[in-house]
Amino acid sequence: VRAEDLRGIQFQRVRHLGGNKFQKLFPLRPESEEEPKSSQLVVTAIGPLGMIYSPCELVQEERQRLAKELVNSANIPLVLAADGPGRLRAWTQEGEFVLPEQKEKILGADHPFLDEVTHDLIELCHHPDKPYSFPVENGAHAGPGPEETRAFALLPGDTFLPERDHDYLRPLDFRNAALHAIGRSGTKFYAEPERKTAERQTLRIMTYNTHSCIGMDGKLSPKRIARVIARHAPDIIALQELDVGRSRTGGMDQAHLIAKYLQMEFHFHPTIRMEDGLYGNAVLTHLPMRPVKANRLPGLPNKTHIEPRGAIWVAIEVNGTEIQFITTHLGLRPNERQAQARALLGADWLSHPDCREPVILCGDFNALPSSPVCLKLGNRLHDVQIKLDSHIPKSTFFGRYPFARIDHVFVDPGIKVVNIEVPGTELANVASDHLPLIAELRIPGKE
Repeated sequence: VRAEDLRGIQFQRVRHLGGNKFQKLFPLRPESEEEPKSSQLVVTAIGPLGMIYSPCELVQEERQRLAKELVNSANIPLVLAADGPGRLRAWTQEGEFVLPEQKEKILGADHPFLDEVTHDLIELCHHPDKPYSFPVENGAHAGPGPEETRAFALLPGDTFLPERDHDYLRPLDFRNAALHAIGRSGTKFYAEPERKTAERQTLRIMTYNTHSCIGMDGKLSPKRIARVIARHAPDIIALQELDVGRSRTGGMDQAHLIAKYLQMEFHFHPTIRMEDGLYGNAVLTHLPMRPVKANRLPGLPNKTHIEPRGAIWVAIEVNGTEIQFITTHLGLRPNERQAQARALLGADWLSHPDCREPVILCGDFNALPSSPVCLKLGNRLHDVQIKLDSHIPKSTFFGRYPFARIDHVFVDPGIKVVNIEVPGTELANVASDHLPLIAELRIPGKE
C-alpha cells in the first residue's frame, strides 16, 4: 500500500474548520502543505496483523524479494499480498503459493473453515480503502485457530435458525435467530418508536453523512448504517455521501439497501455521475412522500474540477399536513458554500411559491454555526440546536472525536423543537466519520 493513499477528505475538512487548533490536539500532518518524501518502508501493527507501507509502488520482483526476506530472516510465519481480483500471493517457509487455489498448503486440508478463512483473508488484503484487522465492535484476537473452533452452543429446542449455506454458527446466525424470536425478520431493522401519549404528534428528523458507508474502522457496511438509524427510529432521514453501483464500494446500491433494511421509501439524487456509478444524497421515510425537485447547486465558475453539489426537495404528508423537506450537502470552499446558500434561499427553492410552511432544511453544510452561510440561512429559518431551550449544541464531526458542528437542521418559526439527540454510542462512533443529528419536532396545528 502506498503511504500517501491513506489520506482522505477528512483532512480537507480539518483545514476548513479550524485546522490549526485541531492540529495541536490531534496532529495529522506537517504544517507545510507538502508531504515529506521518504524512501523507507513503514511498518505498523493493526490488531494482530503487521502492515507494510511503501512510499512507491513495488513491482512483483521487489515484493517477492521482500516477502522471502521477511519469512526467512525475520521468521514471519505468513506474508500475504494482493495478486489480482479475488487472489492472493502467500509466502511461508515452505515456499510461495497462490490463494484460493492452494489454500490447503497454507491453512491445512483439515482446517474446519477452510473456504471461509480463505475468503476472509482475500477480502482483508483487497479492502478498497485501507487494510484493517477486526472491527472495533467485534473485538480483536489472534484469529480462528483450532482451539477457537471447538466451542459449542446450548440453544432451546424450539430455537429457529434461518436457512444458511453452512452447518456451523456465526454471530450473524444468532442475531437473526434473536430477531426472529422477537417477531422481526433478519432484514427488518426499523421499528416504530414507543412514545408517550403526549408525544404522539411529534416528528423525528435525522440528517446523517454516511461516508459511503465506510466506517472509521475501514469496514464497508450499509447494514451497520441502517442499524445506527434504526436504533433511533426517525420518521424522515436525510442521507449524504451514498454510492450507487461504484466499484470502490462493491457495486452496491447503498440508497436502496438502507431503505430496504429500514422498510422505507426513498428518493436518491446523484450529484456525480461516473463511468462506474453514481454518488449523491437521499431522503428516506415511512410516510407518504412525493418528489418536488432534485437538482445541482451552483459551484465556482473557475473551479470546474471541484465536487458538484446538489439538493433534494420532497413533500411529506404528516397527519394531513404537507411538509416541505429539503436536504443538501454543501461544498468545502467558503465562497462556494455562500453561492449555494444564496441559491437555496432563492426562487428555485425556499422562496418558491410552493415552498409553503411548514418547511425543514437539513444536511451537511460543511459550515460552522458562526459562518456566513449559517447566519444567512438563520435569517430565514431557525437552527434547531439553538432554538431548543436549555440545550447545549452538540458537534457531529468527526465520528470518534466530534469537534465541529457542521450538520444542521433548520426549521421555520412555527415548528416547535421538542428534543435534540446526537448519538455517541460505540456503533455510531465507528459507522461513519459523522455522527447523526436527530431533531424531534412538533408541527403547528397538530398538538
